[in-house]
Amino acid sequence: MKNRFVLLMVLLLLNRSAPAQFEGYYIAKPIDGSNEKTHFILEKTGRFHIFSEDRYLEGTWKAVERNKARFVFGATDPVDLFVSGGNGHAGQICFRGFGNREAFVRIGPSGESFRPIYKEAPRCAYEYYTYIPVNRKECHEITIAIKQPGQDRNAPAFLYTYQIPETYDEIYAVVNDNTVSRERNLSIEYRDGHYKIGSVELEKQQTGPSSLTQVLRERREQLSRHQIKAFRKELYIKKGTVEKILPGRSRKTIRVAGNPVIEVVCPDESQLPQLTLPPPRIQP
Repeated sequence: MKNRFVLLMVLLLLNRSAPAQFEGYYIAKPIDGSNEKTHFILEKTGRFHIFSEDRYLEGTWKAVERNKARFVFGATDPVDLFVSGGNGHAGQICFRGFGNREAFVRIGPSGESFRPIYKEAPRCAYEYYTYIPVNRKECHEITIAIKQPGQDRNAPAFLYTYQIPETYDEIYAVVNDNTVSRERNLSIEYRDGHYKIGSVELEKQQTGPSSLTQVLRERREQLSRHQIKAFRKELYIKKGTVEKILPGRSRKTIRVAGNPVIEVVCPDESQLPQLTLPPPRIQP
């Protein structure tokens, strides 16, 4: 009788669905007719990474049910900084996408004060990019301070400090649009033998701890190549070398002094010249 009871318990355990093992490497196939795959890496430590062409998101994941885990997104750097050389435009900094941001900059390590990038808010909402000259011999470090919308004037700002290699003579500070639109309620589920995020099915790859580390390193390298490629296309940089510089991050109260880096008077949008299209071509 005892043996029959043990056998029955074993059968019940075998028939019961095992809890999902979420750590690992997943690939989501392209949807909506695109060729773009999305790569998900869930580390055993509770960190996750999402790679999709030149876009990247990270954060933490936690199992909230037997077969379900929830993603909590971390902060994404609001500015990407690229450096370039060999384009014949030495000694300049380009600011792109700061037209409607409360942002400040300190060029060089000396002093504690920051200058506003633009004069007042709202700035030119249609501003694209602006170049300013800089003495590269005195510009080996740049710190950009960003304040969140609605933040108190004396509240600490988020600081991003970049060390500029001497081999590059052009600097480009570009607002990262991925910080604006992010999916905040995202969960991965194990249903009917498949891992899914919403209706999107993920293919879990066969990886061990060491190979998962290798995959993460390769995805980071691929991300850098995609981001540099997108940067070249957007800024029309066809020649020379390009490198993306990663920042040192901090947060503290800043002192703002001096004139804005970019002096511009935004005309009213109604004063902008109207775009006129040529008359339609008449077929013979």
